[in-house]
Amino acid sequence: MRSRFDAFGKNVLRDTLARVGAADTGVEVIAASQTMDVWYVPDPARAASLAELGLLGELAADPCQFEPFHDTPGPGELRGCVRKQLHWHHELERRAGGEAPFPRLCILSSGRPGTVLDAFGFGPVPGRPGLYRAAPGWRVDVVVIAELPRTRETLLLRLLGARAVLRDAIRELAALPEDAWERGIALPWLVRLRFEMPAEPSARAAEDAEEEEIVTEVQRWFEQLKQSLQDEALEAGRMEGRKEGRKEGQIEALARQFEKKLGRPLAETERSVLAERFDRLGLDRLDDVRLELSADALAAWLADPAAR
Repeated sequence: MRSRFDAFGKNVLRDTLARVGAADTGVEVIAASQTMDVWYVPDPARAASLAELGLLGELAADPCQFEPFHDTPGPGELRGCVRKQLHWHHELERRAGGEAPFPRLCILSSGRPGTVLDAFGFGPVPGRPGLYRAAPGWRVDVVVIAELPRTRETLLLRLLGARAVLRDAIRELAALPEDAWERGIALPWLVRLRFEMPAEPSARAAEDAEEEEIVTEVQRWFEQLKQSLQDEALEAGRMEGRKEGRKEGQIEALARQFEKKLGRPLAETERSVLAERFDRLGLDRLDDVRLELSADALAAWLADPAAR
């Protein structure tokens, strides 16, 4: 169960950081045969966009190794992350053929890792609730997600939290405008998390009560989104007044929804594909595709003759 939430966190984190630089998951630390959860390098051309990421944008001002933990880490996990940080610095210097800047390490913890903070001398950063920093030479930060203020600038970080923090973050995400960039990043991964969880409530409950609570929250939001999309399409059809008109109105509403997700107008060929798949696959499937896929994946789905 934990690996599902950890994978969800890494994917949301990577896609958010990709707005302002190059971010990859599973980067191999060759010297140790280990992988970093997310390795990020900022893009100077997109530095102005860092501000919209809030606290995460501040942490992303420099190249950084991000290690999210759905379960609160202990001293052993911290040492493992620092080991990767040191080995990665060695690898960067090997590639550079000389000195290389020492990379920052940021540990994202769902709960407060009190033993870690005390044993390794982390101190709170003034004016930044939930952020703790080791002595400058270590270049290690710990973000306690449960202590972050409930503001929009911390929303995507709080989606990496657990239990009530994650549940409340999902609700806040659902309340954002449909074109909010945070929804575009998190929605496909939330939908995938929903499908990766066991379908039977009894199977989920056997794993963890938290999983049952979160899957219920995601399922509720997903069904509300689908219903709102279908209501929009049906209303557009009713305005046409005739049976064929209702169909055309539904397709037109779907086209507008697809264009919002893609961030551009549909080409005529794409509109034809949408109409054909409306007849062949049905409204439910098109709603699923529109909600589940990222903008790039949605464009690829429209271009793939074999897509379903």
